[in-house]
Amino acid sequence: MSRPYSSPEPSMSFMCDPDQDTCTGAEDPASRPVSGMSASPVDLTGRTLGHYRLTRQLGSGGMGTVYLAEQTLIGARVALKVLHPDLARDARLRARFYAEARTVNLIGHPNIVRIFDIGESEDGLHYFVMEYLDGLPLSRLPRPVEPGLVAWLLAQACDALEAVHRGGVVHRDLKPDNLLMMERPGERPTLKVLDFGVAKALHDTGGVEQTMAGQVFGTPAYMAPEQWAGQPVDGRADLYSLGVTGYLLVTGQLPFPRGQLAELVLSPEPPPPLRPPHMLAPAVPEALSLALVRALARAPAERFATAPDFKKALLAATRTTPVAWPAPTGARPRAPSTPIPAPPSLPEPNDPTPLPTWTARVRRDQGSGSVVVHCSELSRGGLFMCCAEPFPPLFTRLEFTLLLGGEEVECVAEVVRHVDSVQARAWRMSPGVGLQFLNPSPALREHLLRLMPPRRPSAPSQSPSATEALAHL
Repeated sequence: MSRPYSSPEPSMSFMCDPDQDTCTGAEDPASRPVSGMSASPVDLTGRTLGHYRLTRQLGSGGMGTVYLAEQTLIGARVALKVLHPDLARDARLRARFYAEARTVNLIGHPNIVRIFDIGESEDGLHYFVMEYLDGLPLSRLPRPVEPGLVAWLLAQACDALEAVHRGGVVHRDLKPDNLLMMERPGERPTLKVLDFGVAKALHDTGGVEQTMAGQVFGTPAYMAPEQWAGQPVDGRADLYSLGVTGYLLVTGQLPFPRGQLAELVLSPEPPPPLRPPHMLAPAVPEALSLALVRALARAPAERFATAPDFKKALLAATRTTPVAWPAPTGARPRAPSTPIPAPPSLPEPNDPTPLPTWTARVRRDQGSGSVVVHCSELSRGGLFMCCAEPFPPLFTRLEFTLLLGGEEVECVAEVVRHVDSVQARAWRMSPGVGLQFLNPSPALREHLLRLMPPRRPSAPSQSPSATEALAHL
């Protein structure tokens, strides 16, 4: 599955839920920048800007909208980012918008998205043109992810960050949504770093940033403590964000409880010890676990000093070649006598840290093949399987292989709940079925005990919609 490049970058007040997207906040509400105001995106599909015809939207955020576009002279596909017209009237925001293009163009690196052109239309639309990347944001990978693949992808991000930091820039908004994995037959996956919209020059002496004194830019769930506090940041803040990303990918959960980030990183008291990833997911090598924990040190001096240092630790920790779990191939099998879930088209994430997902291969009857689907809400009692209608009837028995911590575990479960598309839209989740495990094997029970740590009293509960859907499991 792949998804073209999009630029999710909503913005809101600093006093926001830490799991929301990029925030721009002020110490004094009266001093909030215009970027914190509500912009009204305008659908420009069908318009032509310069030599580019906009064919469809790829994504829209707080600063701009990204379109798939076609170069009218030669028909090449590109991604074109347009600053929201409501924001284009503010000179500071126009400068920040174009600063992203200049920053990326000056750095120039194979693991960073390329920007080809910038322009302004006759009616005042500001835009720049990027390469069109057909790939998958790391936020869309079923989690936990195989540790070797995570180390390989993060190592490439370190290569990009080395160039960024050497150019005197801090990205400040690294997160799974801004890291895109691309796969080609016979090649290892490659990674691209996206969205330099809140990047900051290390030695700025004036300009846009100075006119926005007191502002904090970034995505709260991935921001380093010094970034949270509005203090000066350097490249080690990006390494912290990359550590959060790696921790999330290999364990399926954030390093700190959802909703507790500000308290943990800004409190003068030392935070509780961070649980190493290999304690949550046994498939994670201890050396990789320790590297991620070091990247997440509260004090910048205790982290890796440079991106190459982090890369060296990542690659030394995992010697295996990353491989993707292959989807079934061959001719489409005949419809089975027992209905099995059909994989749905996954919705776009509206949260930069969506709930963990796992991959399951559901077997068809009479050895006629299998189908791969995504699961969520994994618990000791069962899980939720995302699938399209028509659903298997209630009490249908399903046999499937679940990928847990990089290992395949055989499972048998019974369908006990349907969540149709109408309910799913109301609850902001995928449609699918709730499953209850039947006679879980010792191997399954052991994995669940390791992957489901005791819930901390201070941690908020799961989303109400998912809890309601599976309340009886």
